[in-house]
Amino acid sequence: MTTSAPPHWIRQTIGYLTDPRRRAAVVLGGLATVGLIVFGVYAVIDGPPPKVEAVVYFDPAATAAEKDAVRAACPTVGGARQEPPDTNNLATSRAYPLRYDISQASSADRAAIYKCVQGQPKVIGISEFTQGQ
Repeated sequence: MTTSAPPHWIRQTIGYLTDPRRRAAVVLGGLATVGLIVFGVYAVIDGPPPKVEAVVYFDPAATAAEKDAVRAACPTVGGARQEPPDTNNLATSRAYPLRYDISQASSADRAAIYKCVQGQPKVIGISEFTQGQ
C-alpha cells in the first residue's frame, strides 16, 4: 500500500504557518479561536435563556384610558405574564405600553393572550420579539 504525499497547497499552508517568524501570530490566532469556541459552547449550554416578549400595537388614536382598559381586560394567562407598565416617560413606552413576557408560556397560553388582546378595540396587532440571543 502506497501513501501519496499531501497536495501542494496543503504543504504550502503548513510551511507558512510553521515559519518561526509567524509563530506568535499563529499561537494568538489559535488561542482566540479556542476562546471563541469555548464561549459559544457556554452560551448555548449554560447561558441564560432568551427572553421572548409579545408587544401590543395600538391604533395611534387610542387614548391612555383605552390602553389601560386592554391591560385590565387581558391579564396574565398561565406562563404568559403581563409586564408592569414602564414608569419612564419615553415615547416608546407611551406608544407600546402593554407587553407580555411569553418566555415560559405554552402555545395555549400564547393563543389565549393573542385572542384576548386582538378582540379589544383600538388594538392593531401583537408581535413577538426575542432578546438575549
